[in-house]
Amino acid sequence: MKICPVCSTEYADDVRFCPNDGQTLRSSGPAHDLVNQIIADRYHVVRKLGEGGMGQVYLAEHVKMGRKSAIKVLNPAMVNDPDAVARFNREAANASRISHPNVCSIYDFGETPEGLIYLAMEFVEGEPLTDMLGREASLPTPRAAAIFLQVADALQAAHDLGIVHRDLKPDNIMLARARDGSDVVKVVDFGIAKAVGGGDSQKVTKTGLVVGTPEFMSPEQLAGDKLDGRSDLYALALVLFKMLTGQLPFAGETAQDTMVKRLMDDPATLAAVRPDRAFPPGLQATLDAALTRNPAERVRPETARAAASVAVGRGRRRDRPRGRGNGARAPRREAGCGPRADSTRAGPVAGPADMGTAPAGMRSARGIPQRPPGRSRSKVTPGQLAGSRIDVTRAKELLDTLFLNQLQPKTAHMVRDSAGALFNAPGISRRDQAYAAFVIGMTHLIDQPDRDHAKGCLWLRRAAQLDSAAAKYPQLANQAQCPP
Repeated sequence: MKICPVCSTEYADDVRFCPNDGQTLRSSGPAHDLVNQIIADRYHVVRKLGEGGMGQVYLAEHVKMGRKSAIKVLNPAMVNDPDAVARFNREAANASRISHPNVCSIYDFGETPEGLIYLAMEFVEGEPLTDMLGREASLPTPRAAAIFLQVADALQAAHDLGIVHRDLKPDNIMLARARDGSDVVKVVDFGIAKAVGGGDSQKVTKTGLVVGTPEFMSPEQLAGDKLDGRSDLYALALVLFKMLTGQLPFAGETAQDTMVKRLMDDPATLAAVRPDRAFPPGLQATLDAALTRNPAERVRPETARAAASVAVGRGRRRDRPRGRGNGARAPRREAGCGPRADSTRAGPVAGPADMGTAPAGMRSARGIPQRPPGRSRSKVTPGQLAGSRIDVTRAKELLDTLFLNQLQPKTAHMVRDSAGALFNAPGISRRDQAYAAFVIGMTHLIDQPDRDHAKGCLWLRRAAQLDSAAAKYPQLANQAQCPP
């Protein structure tokens, strides 16, 4: 039921304006579903496109111009959350400054008299790159390169304005189709983007925390260091690798495996992951340059230059392909040009800011991933457990936090103290005790400046003895080149 704010006459939900005085009708009560409602006197909500933790996304039409928009509405429960509101403001302010065909346009942003905070943006018929990769696993090189080039152009437009995206991933790359069937990219969700050199108004996270999606974060972002366009370039290289192979170059069966690989291994090569495919000459060299751990050594920091390298690597000029490659045609699906509101994937997560530098002989020690998506976050900090009473029923949760969130070269000794307290806690299970021994071993392997390979191997072997059913500990010990 709707009501006229002037004459108070009630009307059915399908009526938009009061026939007596022409006023826009409003809902007569709190509306959890905004379908058939009018937002801000100008956006008629047609249907819901999806929803997520921060709110809902609707398809709407401008009541006078008839233009379709995707309306993102902040969850009413978050209206009083300054961080959530700041992220909404950030997305509106940053994305609206970028005028580029491969960046989702922002039309409007505001708050209604009823306290509804909304963001009106370009509506596109398409799907996220995540859905395409879920359906097709990997893409032909020309198609992947064409998508890469468009994303690179979009990022370069942002970088030219001093804006770093900070959360580039397949979920934030929307794909529509041009008339000739080729892919048209829209980069979305500048909600955690940050203007380089921005003042306090650009701070939307708590002090000492970084945001992003761990699988696609650069080492310097994980470290909480100052970011520039080279961080986005690193993430874009990971996206390209995934498009070409269906995997990331630091793949592991478990979060622990991935952690160790990123601590001790170089990124996998295209040929190693997909030996069945032939890749253009120069493409691997471009990826290697973009995936260099140290941003100071990361060649071609300008995204457009890196994109040109990919274009050269695939042996084509930087123009869009006329076709869609060998991939199947995607089903035509209407979606808002914004982050997937209907996604159940975890959003940006927080992590420690002080990651330190890799010790001698240990490669990529700063490339430590955060906790896996969806894992609950504990309040434990390194060293906190030493000397305190421990709830052994939470041992795995606490160890997960220490290993996946807190373990860094500069904090290894504090993590070791906490893991040691758990290892010696009365009543701890052998399985959890083995996990604690593993964490202690890893602290010795990456400690800075007191790395002790022998002690690290000793503790890894102890973990294998305590949990003999777990094959991962002997495998990890072998990977760390521990003697039998």
